[in-house]
Amino acid sequence: MSRLIATLRLDAQLQARNKIYLIIAVAALGLAFALRALFTPGQLHFFMPLVALSGVTLTTYFLVGILLLLERSEGTLDVVLVSPLRPAEYLGSKLLTLTALAIVESGLIAGIAYGLGFSFPWLVLAVLLRAGLVAAVGVAVGVRYRSITQFLFPAVVLSAAFDLPVLWYLELWPSPLFYLWPTLPSLLLAKAAFLPVEPFQLAYGCIYGVLAVGVAFFWALRSLDRFVVRGELDS
Repeated sequence: MSRLIATLRLDAQLQARNKIYLIIAVAALGLAFALRALFTPGQLHFFMPLVALSGVTLTTYFLVGILLLLERSEGTLDVVLVSPLRPAEYLGSKLLTLTALAIVESGLIAGIAYGLGFSFPWLVLAVLLRAGLVAAVGVAVGVRYRSITQFLFPAVVLSAAFDLPVLWYLELWPSPLFYLWPTLPSLLLAKAAFLPVEPFQLAYGCIYGVLAVGVAFFWALRSLDRFVVRGELDS
């Protein structure tokens, strides 16, 4: 536990040193006030789940990849993962710090743009599942590259793939196959923060959402072990 706390502190310092908190706060406030000026809460209640989670997907996925690659370029990633720190603790720190940041970001956007007339617990749960999933996938993908420019193309493709359930939500492609997509659960839970959702959809969102995060976490651990600890990227 002490190793995890120390890693959390180091991750927070790294993120603060790179002005990530400032950048996210300015972007979130700018978007929130723009939405508040352009739309009424009645107009926003349908679109807020999409706005909140799309922001979480974009910032969390790109941030975890960029932070990982910064650590690799500075040589700290290799040092950290051959130290007594376990890969699960390293990964857990990344997920915890970036998920906390995502909750603050989405809460600012929703609270300022929409007001307080929504279910904060459902929004938090949705953000936890979405941020945890995309952060773990970001680590699993990011450890395969040595530079941010190499990471960018797959990052853009995957970030778009995360938001594919938007087509289902807007009824542009209402296929039941979307229930297999790992980011639909968090979208349904985010919808529950603003609109009525069927009980079976809430149960599905909680169970399948946790399962998806667990699978992504395991994939990220395997990727860290393969490409960093065992150094297969160098072979």
